[in-house]
Amino acid sequence: MKAKRKIALAIFGLAVGSVLVVTQAAWTDKSHQSFKLEGSWSQVYQPPFNNTCLYTCVPSDPSGREAALSGTVLITDITFGGAFPDAQYASSITGQAAVTGPDKAVFTALVYGMKQVGPLAEKVFIILDSGTIRVLAPGKLEVTHNQAVYLPLQDMDGDGLPDKGQAPIACIPGVVSIDTRVPLLPPCKP
Repeated sequence: MKAKRKIALAIFGLAVGSVLVVTQAAWTDKSHQSFKLEGSWSQVYQPPFNNTCLYTCVPSDPSGREAALSGTVLITDITFGGAFPDAQYASSITGQAAVTGPDKAVFTALVYGMKQVGPLAEKVFIILDSGTIRVLAPGKLEVTHNQAVYLPLQDMDGDGLPDKGQAPIACIPGVVSIDTRVPLLPPCKP
């Protein structure tokens, strides 16, 4: 009886081992892998917008499926056509992104319009930018932005985000950027 049990366990172990090997091989096939949210990127908004952004994605989980975003935005008209005449510059960007498919992800980013008041900076507006990311090719992304604009008084609890239930004063949907991974390049030669 013990011999039959040992044989049955050996067969079961062999079957489980085979399944694990086949499953691992399937997951290492490149066609089934999704891209990872990592690296440094140059973002160029498509006309009619002329903004650019430099940002970095740092994986926040071992799989690279979630990432923290951090960067700098260059907004050509920080006053948005005079709607925010006190705005002087944009804060740095911070946010989160998550892979949702083999070539897709979603993100939310936060940036403030700022003004200098003596030695202190003061928020003039808050932008929450949420949208989708689509991989066009290795190192090339198409990002669709939906930017919601809020006033600082819509953040009464002071956490830096609009309070729950606050409606944006403006919504700019469907803004597209093409983002390119910053590659390692050889130095120039004199």
